[in-house]
Amino acid sequence: MSDYQDSLLPIFIEETDQGLSLIKKLLSAWDDKAINAEILEEARRAAHTIKGTAGLVKRMRSSDTAKSLENFLDQFNDSGIDLGASDVEQVRQWYDELSELLDCAKRGAPEPELNELEELPEAGGGMIEQEGSDLINDFALPFMMKLHQATDEEQDAVKPVCCRFYLGGRQYFISIEHVLEISESVKITYLPYGPNYITGLINQRGNVIPVIDLAALEGRDVVLPKNLFLVIAGQENDQVAFVSDSLPNLNVKTAGHEIDVISFIQEHRVKAS
Repeated sequence: MSDYQDSLLPIFIEETDQGLSLIKKLLSAWDDKAINAEILEEARRAAHTIKGTAGLVKRMRSSDTAKSLENFLDQFNDSGIDLGASDVEQVRQWYDELSELLDCAKRGAPEPELNELEELPEAGGGMIEQEGSDLINDFALPFMMKLHQATDEEQDAVKPVCCRFYLGGRQYFISIEHVLEISESVKITYLPYGPNYITGLINQRGNVIPVIDLAALEGRDVVLPKNLFLVIAGQENDQVAFVSDSLPNLNVKTAGHEIDVISFIQEHRVKAS
């Protein structure tokens, strides 16, 4: 593990500890016959966070296990199907494995290798993909390092205030409070008869989100790259995804053209469903 990954290990341990408590809450709620959508979503988000922070410190077995759990819980969030006894047992196995892997991290020990007879359980029978781990590192790592190393007095100075992104040589920024997610290589359903600035729609965990081409909205002729990034922003169910032709970045200073996301959604009557 490199020096910067060593410096991030306490963040991984803290985030995983907190995340496991939410996953345990789901298991306890099932035992008490008290599961609801909020508890289920908390557990899914916890798995998502563990997946990302584990990737940052290159604890890939933890990341893979958390991703399997996240994908598994996604199925229930999207469909509204109740968890059954066998489903909860599967979640419990992932919880136990993540707990053991966390203990390794707390001891400063490397993750154990999977032996030839042992396989990570996978959600939906698909291959566990590593796409996006480099994106997480490139996007979030500089600020996680700075925040971890800063004193309490210094933290305000290094906290990002905006997300900058780019399209056709023009720079934009969105206030950090409205940035929800950065995605790469998401499948877009194109709308041939919609407004030219709405490239299409994406489905993010059951939310249908319009994809916005700001260059087209401004009347600029920009050819979108095959592989693009999306800055997903908004609040609750009112979300939009802005196209970026290069990797967005968090920054402590604003620069470029400001996008007021809430006003944008209202002005253009863009509403996710």
